Amino acid sequence: MAATLTEPAVLAAAKDTLYPDLGGNQDHYAVTETQFTRPSWGGWEIPDDLRRRLAPYNTIRLTDGEPDLLGVGMPALEVLNADAATTPVTVIEAKGHNSDPSAADVRTGINQAHGHLSEVNIGYVAAPIQSITDQARALARDLNIGVIGVENPHDASLIEPARVTGVGDFSTTIDAIRFQATTHQLTEGSFPVNHPKNYLGYALALAADGDTDDIYSEHVINSVSGGRRGAILLGLVDNQPGGEALTHLGAEVVRFARAHHGTVDAALDEFASWKGRSTPFIDLAPRWAQLARSVAIQYDPTQLIIEALERLHERGINPATIDAVVREACRINQPLAVEVSFTQSRREDVLTADGNIDESVLSDPTVYKSGIHFQFKYHLRHIGLLTEGGTDTKSEVLQNTWELRQSVGV
Repeated sequence: MAATLTEPAVLAAAKDTLYPDLGGNQDHYAVTETQFTRPSWGGWEIPDDLRRRLAPYNTIRLTDGEPDLLGVGMPALEVLNADAATTPVTVIEAKGHNSDPSAADVRTGINQAHGHLSEVNIGYVAAPIQSITDQARALARDLNIGVIGVENPHDASLIEPARVTGVGDFSTTIDAIRFQATTHQLTEGSFPVNHPKNYLGYALALAADGDTDDIYSEHVINSVSGGRRGAILLGLVDNQPGGEALTHLGAEVVRFARAHHGTVDAALDEFASWKGRSTPFIDLAPRWAQLARSVAIQYDPTQLIIEALERLHERGINPATIDAVVREACRINQPLAVEVSFTQSRREDVLTADGNIDESVLSDPTVYKSGIHFQFKYHLRHIGLLTEGGTDTKSEVLQNTWELRQSVGV
């Protein structure tokens, strides 16, 4: 009998039902556990289109085991006590069967989802609808677990709503996925623009009197969307429902501008004089570069790269290449390293089904995001952390060296 509601098919239907607009909703992000990267499931070959629906993948290790999917953002379906969290973390445990959908082990899935509630906000079990009994529904209600009934690989419906629970103690895995969601899905490549003045300048344009976009394009660069996104990534600006607002860090940039230039407008005029300058920022405007460095140091990927380079240096690997840096970064914090280093479309090649890194693939330059080896690497050079900038030429990625600038403290 052809398999129709195996666990991969059930999980894909549940994911699409809970998060139907992942591509268009910047507050939502979801990853599937690496066990689903295997080519077959119980002898059933997983179709390519199903694998694409389940992507991206990452290693998901929580205290009580490995849930099938981890998502950030309020699900599209009814949720009880929804006001208790604005961007909840959700787990899904999928249960299916290769030949008899009614035989899926729903009870085990409910208990597995419940076991994760100490670390997440919402738990679901997804299973073929014919396997969901009244007893299973009662157990799910008692344990605050939502139930999703899957009719076919593309259609599912809510059988029992989930309830938002406490915040819990976040693991490094959850921190990495939350990072990806809160940074507006830094996924397929671009850390938007490579000069730190472009992010700092957006905070100043937001604080200035007048239209932010016009001020920014006149004094900083024409790519307003790139500057905005970079300022959000680095925590200078918060994109709130009521409009953009400076964060505490962004307000510090404005305070610095007024202290050193008198007014925000005067600071923006100085920024305008830097347009088109290729001189490293640390040499062009040392005090501004120091401020930019203090901002970048608070950004999780910066900390990860610095620690990886420091560890490599201690072992005599200096300078290093990107494959060595990323390999070491994975040893420090694999979930975060995967999120910031590898393109979504190649994670199946990098991650093994048991959640490890296939290090032989790290010598393929096409697995890396251009954002990490081009824009972001140039950013780190401009603020005096690295000795060299990056490259946007894939054939040069593995030869482009990574080395901390020893003359500048971090």
